[in-house]
Amino acid sequence: MRLSPYDAILEPLEASSWPAIRDEAEQRGIDTRRRDRFVLLGNAGAALKEMIPDDAPPEAVEQYADLLYHGYQFWIFGKHTFELDTSTTDRITAPFYEFGDWHFTAPPSAYLQFPNQRIWARVAADAPYEPADGCFVIADGTEPAPDAGMHLRAQLVLGLRADRAGVSLVSYRTDFDPEKVASLAQRPWREDAEPFSNSIPGGDKKGFRTIATTSELEALVIRALKEIDEGEAV
Repeated sequence: MRLSPYDAILEPLEASSWPAIRDEAEQRGIDTRRRDRFVLLGNAGAALKEMIPDDAPPEAVEQYADLLYHGYQFWIFGKHTFELDTSTTDRITAPFYEFGDWHFTAPPSAYLQFPNQRIWARVAADAPYEPADGCFVIADGTEPAPDAGMHLRAQLVLGLRADRAGVSLVSYRTDFDPEKVASLAQRPWREDAEPFSNSIPGGDKKGFRTIATTSELEALVIRALKEIDEGEAV
């Protein structure tokens, strides 16, 4: 079994922090699906303080707040992990993906785990590429933009290693009409290159795919959810 970010960082919170957050939210009538309200809970703040590595830069606080939010949703909804094999990963990182008449369906919270060192991304344009272990995903109709119908949150987890205290994180949120999901993910945008094409020297020979735009991240998640819904991932 591969080390997962939940096991490495979040599982210790099951002993006290997750139940304390749940109980506080129930007592105060707070909907923990609302990210803005979740992070203001006293017990969420205490858990975040314990979770952030000592050497984390100040700008990492929001990313770790997102990780805490994703981790809690993952826990409360049953810790569903879907392992995408190489063939599935190759399908969802093709330049074009056919959706047919599929209607958007997704679990409320899940973790998508990619094959080891198959997908790479980076936290900023001047940062090095790191392998993506996987992606936390939340799909919900609680707070979408007007006329959208659904909002989607994703957080890529990069650089997960047993000898490293923290991870690199890339967070993304979007609102969309579930009836028009194919238009978002059939062919994502990337300037001057094919979507998901390798950007790492020598990576072509190893089958690397890289995520360089939020359009690609959005497409990756939506395509993966379709594969899961149709039973192509476990």
